[in-house]
Amino acid sequence: METNINMNISIFYEKGDTRKILKELTYNIGNVGVEIKQSNDNRQDIDIAVSTYNDAKYIRKEIQTNNEEIYFLYIYVEIFSNDEKELEYNIDKINGILQSKGIQTRRSNFRQEQMFLSCLPLFENNMDMKKVAKRNILTTGLLSTYPFISSTLFEEEGIYFGNNIYNNSLVLIDRYNTEKYKNANMCIFGTSGAGKSFFTKLLILRNSLLGIEQYIIDPEREYNKLAKNLDGAIIKIGPTSENYINIFDIRKESIEENEHGYLATKISKLIGFFNLIFGELNEEEKGILEEKIIEVYKIKGINFNDKSLYKKNKFKNSKDMPILEDFYNILNDEKTKKFKIKLIPFIKGSLKFFNNFTNIELNKKLIIADVYELGEDNMKYGMYLFTDLFWDKIKINRKIKKAIYLDEIWRLIGVTSNKEVAKFIYKIFKTIRKYGGSSVAITQDISDLFSLENGTYGKSILNNSSIKTFFSLEEENINLLSQYSNLSEKEKIEIKSLKRGECLIFAGNEHILINIQCSDFEKNIIEGDIN
Repeated sequence: METNINMNISIFYEKGDTRKILKELTYNIGNVGVEIKQSNDNRQDIDIAVSTYNDAKYIRKEIQTNNEEIYFLYIYVEIFSNDEKELEYNIDKINGILQSKGIQTRRSNFRQEQMFLSCLPLFENNMDMKKVAKRNILTTGLLSTYPFISSTLFEEEGIYFGNNIYNNSLVLIDRYNTEKYKNANMCIFGTSGAGKSFFTKLLILRNSLLGIEQYIIDPEREYNKLAKNLDGAIIKIGPTSENYINIFDIRKESIEENEHGYLATKISKLIGFFNLIFGELNEEEKGILEEKIIEVYKIKGINFNDKSLYKKNKFKNSKDMPILEDFYNILNDEKTKKFKIKLIPFIKGSLKFFNNFTNIELNKKLIIADVYELGEDNMKYGMYLFTDLFWDKIKINRKIKKAIYLDEIWRLIGVTSNKEVAKFIYKIFKTIRKYGGSSVAITQDISDLFSLENGTYGKSILNNSSIKTFFSLEEENINLLSQYSNLSEKEKIEIKSLKRGECLIFAGNEHILINIQCSDFEKNIIEGDIN
């Protein structure tokens, strides 16, 4: 039980005589069994007898087959206050909390002195109290009574998340702590209006103070004010933008130093991108596309020999790469006709801004990728384009802490995407740790997150995130989420009843309910209300 009410809890345990208890249980089981068979009149008495009979059989079975031990448990709760009315209010509140958990309580009327002495650190369990407070319990149940179960996270190098809802303690988490967490990845789930976007912006703001490089995929244009106030860069692609990114770019940092295979690595990424445009490709179609990709790079003098990517000892830039139109122009046979037709909007139509050489520079520590103008149907193309770009940027220096935020990630790993793209996103979550990075998955569409390949990729990303943050969710989404995570029944109820700005956080093995807190100054920076 977690609360900020002033109180002392005293718990006593006494080990019972197992042999004696087994003998008494067997005797009582026999007697009650006979009573049940002979009793036909009082239905209520039969129910009570049957319940007692089953409980006794269960206890005997656990002792005999599972090596359980029997203990006697005594729990005393002492509540104190300087105000009598407040004291009565707190007593009723604690009483209500305990009874809601199925725990019976009794006030220590006429035994206040004995109760007080039992709660002092004197290791004295008063005999008068023992007579009314005694309860039996098995070893497994005994473990759950360990008194220090209130989870409190206070990591010295961490950033402030908020306050523990029950005991008001500060929660500071350092997700880059490799000794405690297997990775720095996060999942942030919550329904619209629950507070997940504000929380994400708060994380970005506080991480900026630590000098962490951060890259945000922004489908809803939610982060522009924050970027301006933090002197970040906003890169927008769309019909009105003059920012361009060439999907055919091969960047020097796309593979590890001393490794080989620039073109082979790029081909797999391009197949994923073309899957988004052409729909799910079969193996024959992938083979045809790969042949054409190799051909278009060959025209530019680039082949599987990594030396072909260098010109005068310098790595080639975007101007030396093919663009979508070059690829479009070589799709001239019958097998590639359908691909050419689907590329028309990208070459001559509403999406022709994809058909350009890259003209942007990534020289800020905070970069927002604004894909809002692309619209619902085309947003996935821009998200994939930026994710590929940011992923290469992240791999440049392993010693620098960095993070990539994928808002509305379901667009890249859900049913509207494809296996090739989902594998690429999963690879980021699986390997970003070794580059000193953190991947953050943000979504309100839980069902879409687990819609591709029976939820394989959504589950993989969830399992590869050491920190999971659940804001308020609808019951349908909670039930779906519980299939892929270890949510208890109690936690499912808590998530459903969370208020705006409250969340349940899984940080490693810790599960904590948190009230997100921020200063007025931070709020003004996030909402753009500063001068």
